Amino acid sequence: MTVQTDIFAEWAAQVLAVRSGRWQPERDRAFWHEKAAHYDAGQPPLPNTVAWLRERLTGADSLLDVGAGTGRLTLPLADAAARVTALDHSPDMLAVLRGKGPPAHLDMRCQELADALQDPTLAPHDAVLSAWSLAYLPDLRAALTGLLRLARRDLYLLEDDGLGSPHVTLRRQLAGQPRAQRASSLRRALHALGESPEHRPITEERELTFPDTAALLAQTRLPLPDAEALAFLLPYLTPEGGGWRYRWTFDVHVLHVPVRERP
Repeated sequence: MTVQTDIFAEWAAQVLAVRSGRWQPERDRAFWHEKAAHYDAGQPPLPNTVAWLRERLTGADSLLDVGAGTGRLTLPLADAAARVTALDHSPDMLAVLRGKGPPAHLDMRCQELADALQDPTLAPHDAVLSAWSLAYLPDLRAALTGLLRLARRDLYLLEDDGLGSPHVTLRRQLAGQPRAQRASSLRRALHALGESPEHRPITEERELTFPDTAALLAQTRLPLPDAEALAFLLPYLTPEGGGWRYRWTFDVHVLHVPVRERP
């Protein structure tokens, strides 16, 4: 007999077990205070994901980007809607977005998501996008219920599903710390709420360059002898000058709830 677990209790337990304590809003804001200035430099572009979303935003009058941060997705999608709201609880991340000169029809809102979902001044939008923004929210039921309420037409949730860069994935495996499969968990949670999300993995590419082998090994920090670490990485490496080009692909998992099709 298959035992059905409570996905919402399971999610909350995983969040509250995070040693950094980032489920506490003040700790998460402190984390982004340190990261904001250099965040964009460490993030890969997501051209395929942006193109896929832009096509599906056709005809949307308004877009709400939850956890918009520095505008990684907000800005390339901004001209797809007449009104755009970028919601984030980090003033430092929104300051970076503001410094990029966003268009006049983009409104920035600095507020905790839990508070925003209860705030009557945050009006529903045709499309709601939440990209990697629910990971540290213990009350997933309330978050998803609130996002569905704010979405007049479409809700898009973007997450990972356990696999990241080859070196980080191996480090976690060797340490016995598999990465959380959040996309699968979100899918289960939506089903528990009576929704039937469409699931679309979108393949993107990440590339890093290193001047020499020492720099490569220092970045990847694999707990292996250098020769073994290099042998593991070799399928992803291309020699370049005296150094290396390190390239891998990864999937962005999109869960799409077409709200307009609800009975």
